[in-house]
Amino acid sequence: MNKQVYIVFSTETEGRTFTMRFNNPKDNLTQQNIQDFANWVINQNIFLTRYGELVSLVDAGIVETTRTDLVP
Repeated sequence: MNKQVYIVFSTETEGRTFTMRFNNPKDNLTQQNIQDFANWVINQNIFLTRYGELVSLVDAGIVETTRTDLVP
């Protein structure tokens, strides 16, 4: 099973978002960890997207996927 953390930010352009994805998160990752990281990213102002700077945290979560090979 693969795990991926996604963090969605709003940008300066109304209605536009920017998503970051990270593979293989730690099992003990918490909501507070994600919020702290998102706030740090926003405060550092190190990303400029085509829709402007990152403004706020919109959504975040962990996606788990499984793969079943049908052809060996």
